[in-house]
Amino acid sequence: MPAGVLLIHGFTATPECLESLATPLRKANFVVRAPLLAGHGKTEEDLKRTTWAEWYDGVRQEYEALKKETKVVFVAGLSLGGILSLMLASEYPVRGMALLATPLVLRGIGVRVFLPLVSGTPLKRLYPYQRKWAGPAINDPAGRAAFKSYAKMPIASIMEIVRLQKVVAPRLSRITTPTLILHARHDTTAPYENMALIKEHLGSKQVETVTLEKSDHVLTMDYEKELVAKKVLDFFGRW
Repeated sequence: MPAGVLLIHGFTATPECLESLATPLRKANFVVRAPLLAGHGKTEEDLKRTTWAEWYDGVRQEYEALKKETKVVFVAGLSLGGILSLMLASEYPVRGMALLATPLVLRGIGVRVFLPLVSGTPLKRLYPYQRKWAGPAINDPAGRAAFKSYAKMPIASIMEIVRLQKVVAPRLSRITTPTLILHARHDTTAPYENMALIKEHLGSKQVETVTLEKSDHVLTMDYEKELVAKKVLDFFGRW
């Protein structure tokens, strides 16, 4: 019976951003599932109407379906997908986990002060979305051009990520899943310190880290995507 891998994409994106990882995994005879998270792949308004619990419910259902057709299940998540991977590993017997650019914490006055102010007051009607002025967090021009995502982010949905972070953080110590953490040193979305923070608080005794020097946040579509795929494939292969 083959092993399965559940791939979880990032916030406002689609499973297509994980194709550089899905293809080599399939070639290595892993059964791969890469679901579209609730509210994604349609419109920003659809995303605004969903919650983190709905995102996670879709992940959980895909895990259970994959578990029925494979011997063991690994999980790999990019950005928001990494947080959802941690949530999954806190509740299910995941064989191994790869966390790519996972924002367990977000820094900056915008997240700490501005977003809660907007989301919790009548200002939310005047400022419901945050436009991505800088474009995709990808250094490779080819990757930037190919990346499919919403052009703006619902403030309410960003706050759902913050709520999910608060749920996941206290669970880290109970997660004993062998884990590979990959993060770009110059990630402009999820601070590099997240890698050390996650490693420090995980309950697993098998935690490996990889620092990427040429990439930004979307590791699977940037200059080092082949290296990312190799590291993940090698890690899963050992477990």
